[in-house]
Amino acid sequence: MVVNMKNTGSSKCSMHGFPGVQLVGPDGLGDNRPDAARADATASTVTVGPGEETRFLLHYSPDTSGSGKTYTRLLVTPPNETVGEIVNLNGPTITIAATSGTVPDVVVDPVGYHVGSGK
Repeated sequence: MVVNMKNTGSSKCSMHGFPGVQLVGPDGLGDNRPDAARADATASTVTVGPGEETRFLLHYSPDTSGSGKTYTRLLVTPPNETVGEIVNLNGPTITIAATSGTVPDVVVDPVGYHVGSGK
């Protein structure tokens, strides 16, 4: 899943690293999973101007058993910050198996993923 992060401020913003991501269910923050694990990837510094966006990838193993838990929102915290924001998935949902093995169910890449020909 590609997740966009938009600079809504009036000046440039630089980020380096991995965002914090936690799955949140329809019932709020009491209905969540542990933080996403970090991918084995190298982070670069990303500078985002006012109104510009950067992206990151969120990988997950969807439930195939039919007994999984469905999440409809994400709590996203920018790299090196302590305050996050709840993001509604607006249609798509993430369903994760109720039991977890040794492999993380949800993995996040560093910020800076770009699609298309632009930045």
